[in-house]
Amino acid sequence: MIQRSNFVAACWALAWALAAAPAPLFAQAAGPMQPPESTKFPAPPPPSKPEPPTLPPEEIIRRFAAKEDEMVRAIRGYTFQKDLRIQEIGPDSKNTGQLEIVTQLRIAPDGKMYEKPVSRQPSTLHYLDLQRGDSDLLAPTPFFPLTTAMLPKYEIIYGGKQPLDELTAYFFTIKPRAVERAHAYFSGVVWVDVQDLVIVKTMGKWVTEIGDVTASDLPFTVFETYRQQVGKNLWFPAYARSDENIQSGNLSVPIRVIIKWSDFTPVEGAPVTDSRVGLKLEARFIARVAPHLWQLARTRRTHIKPGLGLTRALANLANN
Repeated sequence: MIQRSNFVAACWALAWALAAAPAPLFAQAAGPMQPPESTKFPAPPPPSKPEPPTLPPEEIIRRFAAKEDEMVRAIRGYTFQKDLRIQEIGPDSKNTGQLEIVTQLRIAPDGKMYEKPVSRQPSTLHYLDLQRGDSDLLAPTPFFPLTTAMLPKYEIIYGGKQPLDELTAYFFTIKPRAVERAHAYFSGVVWVDVQDLVIVKTMGKWVTEIGDVTASDLPFTVFETYRQQVGKNLWFPAYARSDENIQSGNLSVPIRVIIKWSDFTPVEGAPVTDSRVGLKLEARFIARVAPHLWQLARTRRTHIKPGLGLTRALANLANN
């Protein structure tokens, strides 16, 4: 359970970050959402000084941005599945209608995403009439917003440290320094694992000069997104959720979208990513060590057969 003081601080930080955006928001909640009475957020009280992290905040930011760079490159070597569910929520907080669409995704080396239909369940929605193609239901946004190249575009403020499920995380408020008409920027909060210094959760929206980024048929803006560990060092998106309301006559209908990403599978022949850098370093090490290894063998009058692996060659020398 997240400690109350830290949780409250994080919520105020999120409100501060999102209040800078030009369009109205709906608060993120666990159940059905109600439209706010005013689009203006109250000024947050002065927060208590957060516990200083082990590393300077600037160094944590630099490191998690470097990890974002690695994720951007690495995910282009994977295919994965997306399960999209759009739900209408009843008074008992249970869904009364749903549309579920499953697709297979692949991101090309140039960053372009390809989406192939897998299944589409018959819609049981009562109020939403979705006419657009399945891949256009939600506005496309980057999986990894805070790369090194994008850091100068943001004001990033350290907010403190708090438990997050089984992890402990630093949280940072993110606010674009300026908004543009043709380019969207993230506005919200990110949580960074204290051990791996990688972003493990985000909560926020994408904004431009003309307002929040949404699809034309659905009003979802604020998304809470969790990441999952893939392999040893990669953290890819796993689950996202957003809640909003639509107006149907005089009735305000709570709606929800849930997105799950799974089945991350490496693509054969994918471009080299940072996860393979270790092999390159090992090759360089062998290239440097090999001449000295052969010289040492001659000095000790030990015969090393051509093609013998470096590990076995070192073992032979150690035994002589």
